[in-house]
Amino acid sequence: MSEAQSKIVMQRERMRLGQVRKSFAAGLDQHAKSSDVSMEFFATCVDYIKASMDRLHDQDQRIHDILKPHVTANDSEGKAILANLDMRLTKSRDALAKLVVARDAYRAKGAIGWADFKANVDMFMDVYFNVLLKGQHSTIEMQRKVFTDSTWDDVAGVTQDSQQIEATEFAMVQRYAPVGADPAGFKAGPPVV
Repeated sequence: MSEAQSKIVMQRERMRLGQVRKSFAAGLDQHAKSSDVSMEFFATCVDYIKASMDRLHDQDQRIHDILKPHVTANDSEGKAILANLDMRLTKSRDALAKLVVARDAYRAKGAIGWADFKANVDMFMDVYFNVLLKGQHSTIEMQRKVFTDSTWDDVAGVTQDSQQIEATEFAMVQRYAPVGADPAGFKAGPPVV
């Protein structure tokens, strides 16, 4: 796969993560209004988010690992940028793991597990927006200096399996989405405030 193709796949994956996140938010809003939203919709949203975030984390880790050898001992700015990326990845991975555990507990407990599930959704979204995304472009200048044309292919890690998993998980969210929450109906990007 060429660099351009790898970047296109990564951009599409991140766009669809944004769409699923907005679909998830729409389902949460409907649930708050006592609308009948299936547990499977929330579970499939978490499945998609987990698969997508695992890929995003792996990509960001590869970016870190490719850049690290290029940071010299006296490059305090470069060290700080990579340390910040490490911190953001750690917090994001932790929040994602807690979201998955909360989803499993919600499935097992049913309605009585909703409050804990919702609290973990809120915590995950806080980390997603205020920790992970706030620094998402922090390494761009370093990438420009270090990356070659083939680097993005390595970073993206696109395989037939990864593309099949993404397509299957997206289709499952669509299958269980309540009216007005089909992820394909949302534009990617930050939420409207």
